Order: sequence, then structure tokens, then C-alpha cells
Amino acid sequence: MLDVLKIIEDHAEDVLDLPAVPHTYIRIIECNDEEEFDVNAHLQCTCQQPFESTKVAKYTIAEYKIIAQGEDTKTVYDVMLSTNSTFDYQYSPGDTIGILTKNDDEDVASVIEQLSLEEICSRIYRVEIDPATKKKAAKVPSYIPPIVQIRKLLTECLDLRAIPKKLFIRALIEYTTGETDKRFLSILCNKSGCTFDDVILKPGFSFVKLLRHLPSCKPPLELLIEHLPRLMPRPYSIANYHSDSEHSRRIRILFSLLDCKPGLTTSFLKNSCGTNESIYLYFRKSSCFAFTDDVLANDIVLIGVGTSIAPYLGFLEKRKQAIERCRNLETTAWLLAGFRYEQLSYLCREEIEQYLKSKVLTNLSVAFSRDRTTRHRYVQDHLEANKELITKSLIDSNCKLYVCGDGKRMIPQIETKIIEILSNVLSISNEESKTIVADLKKNLRYVEDIWF
Repeated sequence: MLDVLKIIEDHAEDVLDLPAVPHTYIRIIECNDEEEFDVNAHLQCTCQQPFESTKVAKYTIAEYKIIAQGEDTKTVYDVMLSTNSTFDYQYSPGDTIGILTKNDDEDVASVIEQLSLEEICSRIYRVEIDPATKKKAAKVPSYIPPIVQIRKLLTECLDLRAIPKKLFIRALIEYTTGETDKRFLSILCNKSGCTFDDVILKPGFSFVKLLRHLPSCKPPLELLIEHLPRLMPRPYSIANYHSDSEHSRRIRILFSLLDCKPGLTTSFLKNSCGTNESIYLYFRKSSCFAFTDDVLANDIVLIGVGTSIAPYLGFLEKRKQAIERCRNLETTAWLLAGFRYEQLSYLCREEIEQYLKSKVLTNLSVAFSRDRTTRHRYVQDHLEANKELITKSLIDSNCKLYVCGDGKRMIPQIETKIIEILSNVLSISNEESKTIVADLKKNLRYVEDIWF
């Protein structure tokens, strides 16, 4: 809990050195260009997207089901997105889409109320450079359309949960009337000291949370456009594959919902289930993680936990279609997956076991981290139990290893385990094992899909 008065008291004797006030450069003017404004489309759907391979298209949720739920278990949704748009784009399993997200309604309402925008939040405005600005090379951010509605601008373009920078905090002082609020902001943006790091940066204290602690701070909307970063699209792995005309028109994704701290996009997707809400998305450029036609000639080892098994469902669907076309496909596919509980959170179990039964998947190793009676709690335990086979696959064959998961914990843990296994089985040093892994990565035989 942020205690503003305590922070002010702790720094009562401090002599503060504040940065210069940043130049303003944006102005918004009410206009009558309603005919140019599509109230339904996402405001960012026409601008360039990160890693885009296609333009943005409109989808809706055609089907959905909850595939995991319960105490101490993340709620997981299995969703099929569908579009009537026709465009010729061939993705590969392992590819991702970017979903244009929206801010939380409560956050938007909070900002509108504090900035006293209630009466004008549905009006249409033009965003442009203020001709009186002293800022050099000023330009409107590329993700801000020239014609906007204020509520949609706050909902779809600006990241209200971004961590405010010191210069933004310095600018806020100019629009704050209360002496307590001013002093607090001044302490935060002081050039020396570590208050900003301790209060804002390290705990990830967002702009919208900060604003709620500053009742007398009422910045103009223009200042938010100048200082808040873009509300970025969120990437999701494609969990299906089509080789026919349905390619790109039906996209399956899995997502999990944290009840205590739900994400913006997962909340938006959850609330869109069972509705005709438009989902705006685009296909992102392929990476080396893609499962392309030429990789069908390789044995593959697939490692993932929780919803990070999603891309592998597309891998296996592609293998199934290849086997149906060519019965003599002799390569192997080994899935090592991890979940919390076998009964509550084993995602897509019937689907995976059907692939195993039909020989699309040739080996399956599943770990359950919170089942007390399980033999293997983590994927690393299966790697250890099969260390000779893993080593042989990586050293003596054309096997390709895929790892998908959290870049802070899971991905490094798997790499550490692989290095340890190589060292033990081959009787070589840890450094030599690291060199082997580095070479495998360089030659695209050990590829990672890293999520944060």
C-alpha cells in the first residue's frame, strides 16, 4: 500500500533537484469529422503493427470452451476465432498472431473522472502538432489516428498501466494544485536519490495507480498522448493448422486467466466469449520456431508446460495431415509436457492421447508438479529419466528440439537441464556442454519460443 504522507515525511529535509519541464507539443481540437470516424473499429487497426506479416483483420469468437478450472488451477480457455475476410496468407505451426487489446473499463473510467472528461469523452477530436511548440521534430505518435474519440483513445491507444517515467512525473507537477501531491511528485522525480526506483520502478507502479493517489492532479489529455507509451498488441501462439481454404480464416488459441491479477487481453477475450465482440488481429512474421514442410523430415522433441503446449497442437495437426497424405512418414515426435494436476489441468488430454494412439505422436511424457503421488513432477524429471535418449537425439540424429515457455524461469531451467544431461552422459565439462547447446541453437536444431 502506497503511503504518500510517510514518503513525504521521510524526505522532509531533502533539497530537491528537479528536471526541466518537458516541452508540450500536442493539441486536440473538437471537429465535425464524424463521417471519417468508424466508432466500431479498433483505433490501431490501420497503423503498422510490431512484426506484422499481414494487415489487421476482424475476427469473432466462433467457439470456446473452458478446459481447466478449479482450486489452485488457472482457468484455461480453448478458443476458435473466425473471420469472413478473405486473404491469401499461409502460416506455419509455431507462428503467432497479435491481438489488438483494450484497457480495463475501470481504469479508463477512473482517468476520465479524474481529468473531468465525462461530458466530452464521446465527442470527436482531431489530434495534431501544436504550432506553438518549442519541441524540435515534434510529431504525433504513429499509433494515434488523426481523428479520435476520447474514450476510445484511452481504451485502445494509450497504455494506462505503463510505469510512468521521471519526465512524465515532472510534467504532472504543472497540473497539480495540492501541495502534498506536488511534494510527493517532486520527490519521485528528484534527480538524485532512489525514491523513484523504490516506489515506482521496482514494484511496477502504473500510471493509473499513481493518479489515484493524486486527487489534485488533473493533467490535460494532450499530456497523456505525449508521455504514455503505446498499448501494444499481445502475441498468442496459433494452436491449429489447415492446409485447405480454411487456412487463416479459423484460428485456435489457448489462454489462461489469473483470477487474482487478470491480464488486459485475457480479460478482454474472456468477456468476448459468447458475444459478437470484434477481435482485431494480424499474423506476425514467422520465426525459426515455425514447423515448416522441410522439418517433417526431422525427428522432433517438443517441450512445453501449461498453455505453452498450444503451438504443438498445430505441429501435430500438420503431422497428421502429412501422414494421411504420405503413409511412409517415418520421423518421430516426442512431447514432454507439464501441468499442475492430472485431473484438473491436463490440457487437451483426449486430443493429445488420440495423436499418440494414431502414431502421429510417437512418445509422450507428462509431469504434474502438484500431484503428490506422481513420479515425475517436472519436465526436467522426464529429461533426466531419458537422458541417454535425449543425448542421442541431439548428438547422433537430425532431431530438432523445440522449447516453448516463460523466458524468466522455464526456458533457462530447461537449458540448464539439457547442459547438465550432456555433461553427465558424454562425460564432458559444463563449458563443453554449453558449447554444444550454443551450436545446436546456431544450427536451428534447438529453438525456443520465449514468452514473458
